[in-house]
Amino acid sequence: MFASAAIGSLSKIGVPLFLIITGYLMLDRDYSGPKLKRFLQHNYLPLLVSFEAWACIAMIAKLAADPSVSSIVEGLRTMLLIGDPFMIHFWYMQMLLGIYLFIPILASFIRSFEQNADKYIRMIIVVGVVFTFVFPTIQMIYNWLGGNSDYEMTLGGFTGRGALGILYMLLGYAIKKDLFNSGKHTVHIPLALLSLVLLWGLSSMELSLTKELFLVTAGFFPIALAAFAFANWMIHTSVWHHCPVSFARALQCLAGYAFGIYMVHPLVHEVLSKLIPQGAHSVRIISLNPITIFLISLCCCILLARIKPFRKWLLLRK
Repeated sequence: MFASAAIGSLSKIGVPLFLIITGYLMLDRDYSGPKLKRFLQHNYLPLLVSFEAWACIAMIAKLAADPSVSSIVEGLRTMLLIGDPFMIHFWYMQMLLGIYLFIPILASFIRSFEQNADKYIRMIIVVGVVFTFVFPTIQMIYNWLGGNSDYEMTLGGFTGRGALGILYMLLGYAIKKDLFNSGKHTVHIPLALLSLVLLWGLSSMELSLTKELFLVTAGFFPIALAAFAFANWMIHTSVWHHCPVSFARALQCLAGYAFGIYMVHPLVHEVLSKLIPQGAHSVRIISLNPITIFLISLCCCILLARIKPFRKWLLLRK
């Protein structure tokens, strides 16, 4: 039970980590004048084109398996950003397209307050964490223990993936400016360990009581704390300075294909699951496990990267 909760819950901090690092890298920039135009052309437009292209590819694959009008309608709705996507992993792209529009706005807000910006950001983070993470978590735990509460603090309706994404980016900015004095060596390691204890403890509790694990998009405080603590540790630790150059290059190369792997792997899994007969249990286990799907997806991305337009617009490799 504990092992399942530990592995399952740790896998949930990937998206929050990405958003925290995004805020760390992008919120203290200047997006005025020509710089805003450059951001929209070189950051936002490729993301939008890539999403539409992958949605079109997925729709064609879906039509090959299920040639119906409903498949076309679902595909077009996804491409127009209407409702839930017809392939679940596209929610991430839809979120990013919204989050990226807020980056220049948040950056302009921060720059407009100059010396007082950090004070206001600190206040926003505290209020956001209380309403978007702490209160929903308390409600969740209450329901695990047999309660029946459908009331939720919404902070004026400002909840959901968009609010979580913006708050995570602000946490990244807080790490960069060390707004909570979390960058000290005596703080960031104990904070990471404490976050693990809280995350794994409550995850085990939920799994034992409900037989389920929380969703990554839920306002679950242990996820936020673990993502913040690990991003803070990764940014401030000196471990990376002692890594071999070959290891760093391998990670850098793999990171370049990360976006493409994320977009390709559901299609690879779906195609293989339809091609391999249901009765071939051993073949399905070997072929449909995460490691095999990852390796096949990586190979697909390496092949796609050989074609320059695909490398730029599908894989977002510069």
